[in-house]
Amino acid sequence: MKSLYNCNNANSCNNISCPEPTINMTANANQLAPCDLITYTVTITNQDNNVTYGVFKDNMPSPIIFLPGTVTINGVNYPTLNPTAGFNVNFLTMGNTITITYMAKAYGDSCCCVKVTTCDCCRNYKKVINRASLCYKQCCCNKLATSNNVETCVEY
Repeated sequence: MKSLYNCNNANSCNNISCPEPTINMTANANQLAPCDLITYTVTITNQDNNVTYGVFKDNMPSPIIFLPGTVTINGVNYPTLNPTAGFNVNFLTMGNTITITYMAKAYGDSCCCVKVTTCDCCRNYKKVINRASLCYKQCCCNKLATSNNVETCVEY
């Protein structure tokens, strides 16, 4: 899907003061074993009626991978959307507060992925920090807003 805006030069005009969208990200787990699922919920609140579109993205850190078909926006499933690739959001049709949910899966050593209880390979943890972003146009500038960090320990 083609993005509406190019965020490579985002925030190039920070001296212009306009209300920015806020992004809050939460997760339903703070520790994962290999093959466990995690659900991310991202709430974007648009505080400027001049911001009508944006591009939502989540660069999920390894060892967490997006689970296709799990994206919902305001409770409606959008099975073809992928937050790691990015997708457009429309504040005009979706409202000034948008809630996006999606699932991801932790991966690790193959013997642990089948959850063999005698496997000794899965006793290390990696701390991963995830956050989402929204690229948008405001006050004639491309801008980038980022969510808070969500920390998860993943066993591998």
